[in-house]
Amino acid sequence: MNNMVQKILSVVIASVVAIVLNVASLQAYSAGKGMFLVAKDQILDPRFRDRVILLIQHDNQGSAGLVVNRASRLPLKSVLSQESQLSEKDKTLSYGGPVEPNTLLALVKVRNHPPEPADIVMDKVYITGVGILDGWPDYQREVVDFRAFVGYTGWAPGQLNAEMERGDWDVLPADEDNIFSARDESLWESLRDKINPAK
Repeated sequence: MNNMVQKILSVVIASVVAIVLNVASLQAYSAGKGMFLVAKDQILDPRFRDRVILLIQHDNQGSAGLVVNRASRLPLKSVLSQESQLSEKDKTLSYGGPVEPNTLLALVKVRNHPPEPADIVMDKVYITGVGILDGWPDYQREVVDFRAFVGYTGWAPGQLNAEMERGDWDVLPADEDNIFSARDESLWESLRDKINPAK
């Protein structure tokens, strides 16, 4: 009987340790380009409640990102010329954030080479201007997928780190499926469940 109890306790303890280590590993990521910021329930800024932000910059100059789970109903072609090669795609504009709300940015996944100029976010995923992507001669050959954003989120040097220390954000590695899926509330919920599997 004692051996049976010991075995059961061993299994229970091993399971608890595995869960703790898994949660700890999810919370051990540092902010950086190509990472998701996942808003915590207690975030103070209502503009970012239930939001997931892809970081496209995080250095001593400051931080910037794009909200990836707030699509709009506005067709992208409504802000482009009729001759635009981007108009062929049935895309909508996404809200990237409150900074520079008249700026149109494109997040693009390429097969081999990005447009120029463009800044790498993660493997084969780049950030550039919608106008640059639209005028790119290699668009048809190189582009696997893209999303267009109006505005972006921005933080002064040290500001994002202060928000993270305050407990506003969790950090997870970004992935292409979630970046380009344009899911709204379900993305935030699924990532929160991943961070807090017991809840």
